[in-house]
Amino acid sequence: MLRPPSGILKQMEWEQTAANDIGLDWDVRLFCPPESTPNNKIIKYSKKVTHRTNKRSHQAIIDWIQLRREYHSWLMEESHKYDLLLMRYYVHDPFQLAFLRKVNKPVYLVHHSLEVPELALPNNLRSYFRSNLDALLGRASIKNADGIIGVTEEIVQYEKQRSGEPSKKSYIYPNGVSFVVPEIADRRAHIPEILFICGYFVPWQGLDLLLDIMRASDHNFVLHLVGELSGSDMQRAKQDSRVVTHGLLSQTDILKISERCWIGLSSLALERKRMLQACALKVRECLMMGLPVYATYNEPFPAQFPYYKKGNLNLDCIINFAHSMRDHSKLDISTLSRKYIDKKYLLSQLASSLRADYNSETL
Repeated sequence: MLRPPSGILKQMEWEQTAANDIGLDWDVRLFCPPESTPNNKIIKYSKKVTHRTNKRSHQAIIDWIQLRREYHSWLMEESHKYDLLLMRYYVHDPFQLAFLRKVNKPVYLVHHSLEVPELALPNNLRSYFRSNLDALLGRASIKNADGIIGVTEEIVQYEKQRSGEPSKKSYIYPNGVSFVVPEIADRRAHIPEILFICGYFVPWQGLDLLLDIMRASDHNFVLHLVGELSGSDMQRAKQDSRVVTHGLLSQTDILKISERCWIGLSSLALERKRMLQACALKVRECLMMGLPVYATYNEPFPAQFPYYKKGNLNLDCIINFAHSMRDHSKLDISTLSRKYIDKKYLLSQLASSLRADYNSETL
């Protein structure tokens, strides 16, 4: 990646830590330009592409081409050390397709979204071109991979369908956190406080819809927004005294805010990118902090799991859920959620499935 997002970096660091903790021979690597992200054990820096904060469009395209070419060349050399490769799927990448056709080791593509609908979401000329290009190159890439790994069943079935191979080998590998039992101070008061976290509130988070329905409601509560808001969302938020905007915060500061909150929120408009299921990192972070979560889509939790509520975008329903969770211990919520969100458990399950399929003692 030219500019690795902090959420992806965090997930990869957690995966390497989990592998080390469970004694799994599993190496996680992120390939990027120097200075694009702080150096640590999972980073492999490019030797040909430098990090530029201000790039003209033509230079960004050149850098993207050089980085992708160098990455796949490096990965081809590294592939001889391993029994199996898991590659995070990259949209409309011809170098990825060429690699999959040449490599002589099993490769699984890891998918985190329904790529074509998401690329098409801006509904402009650029999005039309990108979504159609990925529809073409993506189908060929998935077809040439040995299997599919998705964070939800919906994603797995979508990728199988567009590969034209409904029986293609696949696994579900949900997102997880590096679980640490937090020192949870319960500072909940008599008025519901709700936490909504997002690095940047993109359209499918549905913040605009939530702020719109709040204008027609006189419910007494506090909504904490952690992350970057669009100009229009910020304007709406400033018009409601119940909304507190925090901007981007450290995990420590988020934990302090969560101590006052009754529940967390996740995406409220996932249908905007034609998805019914997701596996959001913020859901897992909220649960680890002892916050039940309300959203409008399905998460891969058992039906009987009480601390994730799928419902309508309705403020009465959200507030009622908050009240129903008020007397639950935050420590109990965190502890009982662990087996569904701990990266160590999830990685161990995936590795066991791969080991069974490939019958290799080194996996």
